[in-house]
Amino acid sequence: MCLAPNLREAYLQHVSIEAIRNELRALPSAERRKLMAFMVALEDEGREGYAAKLAKRIDDRSPERWLTPEQCERELGLPSERDPK
Repeated sequence: MCLAPNLREAYLQHVSIEAIRNELRALPSAERRKLMAFMVALEDEGREGYAAKLAKRIDDRSPERWLTPEQCERELGLPSERDPK
C-alpha cells in the first residue's frame, strides 16, 4: 500500500498493533517469511557497521575462530542432535 504522506500518517495513528497482527496471521506462510526477512533487514539498517562486521565474520578463513556444530547449538540455546532425548 502506497499512501500519500498525510494519509499514511492518519492511517498509522488509527491502526492498532492488534489489527496488524491479525492481518499478518492471514498471510500465507511464504509471504510471512518474506515479511520477516524484510523486518530483519530493516532492523539491521539501524545498526551502524553491522553489515560490514557480519561480512567480515562470514569471510573469516581462520579455522581457530570457527565454532563446531555443538558450540553453535550451545550458543543458540538449541538442543544438540547428539544429546539423548
